[in-house]
Amino acid sequence: MNSVNNCDRQRLIGFLTNQLDVDDRLDFLGHLEACPRCWGEVYNARKAEHPHYYKSTARQVKLTDFDLRRIDAESDETEEAFQVA
Repeated sequence: MNSVNNCDRQRLIGFLTNQLDVDDRLDFLGHLEACPRCWGEVYNARKAEHPHYYKSTARQVKLTDFDLRRIDAESDETEEAFQVA
């Protein structure tokens, strides 16, 4: 079960439903390291199961045109200071 070509749908389902014995679970975890397809399946299943853990916590800040010009001007001044030094 270590190869990408050796994906086993039943083992994937068993892993997701916690129905694998310890040896099969360890084998499947080894397979996940090498198989982006199965890893994606596990990730998406867990994300659907616990969506609150995957919410974006980034704040969106609205900037005016004035703020953007000021930020651009400050970055230009910083670049000039580095070029002179």
